[in-house]
Amino acid sequence: MHIYETLSLAPTGFVMGMVLMLMSLYVLLCPEKFRRQLGSAHSKSSAGTVLLGIDFLWVALLLFKADWNALCMPLFEFENFRGILLLLCPVIWFIMSSMAKEQLFARALGFFLLLLAIVPMSAAFMKDPASRILIPLWWYPVLTVAMFWVGKPYLFRDWAAWLVQRPALISGIAVFNFVYGLAICTCAGLFW
Repeated sequence: MHIYETLSLAPTGFVMGMVLMLMSLYVLLCPEKFRRQLGSAHSKSSAGTVLLGIDFLWVALLLFKADWNALCMPLFEFENFRGILLLLCPVIWFIMSSMAKEQLFARALGFFLLLLAIVPMSAAFMKDPASRILIPLWWYPVLTVAMFWVGKPYLFRDWAAWLVQRPALISGIAVFNFVYGLAICTCAGLFW
């Protein structure tokens, strides 16, 4: 059994709700700063390199088999490829960070969100009560957008430029996320 499958729903939901609320508060309290950061994020190849490094370190921890590594995941019929995949992690990171710098941040962010989603989704999988559906209902649209950012990173640039021109929409999304995070924290405290 993988460590993600042993996570309890209540603390995982509480952390997810708090992160949503804190991110929303930042957007609501510093709207101009957030819009500047969002508008220039696609061109930050150094931030993309760092985030991609975190992504590949996470994947390497998922692949590295050792007694102390609780993150190691079973590969079942692909177990023979574990060593090759582990060696490919730094190679692919180097190739992507040195030769594919354009829109690297969007790819790295999408990849990070894909890796991050499995944690709360595993905690909510096949558990009672039915209000656990709040977690996948938030993550499925995020996963869809993340896959677009990995496959077509220029969409991140275009969507960010479009969003920066609509401060009311940014505030509305932040308020929605704050309320959604509050609902998740409430469910985590009362029902889960």
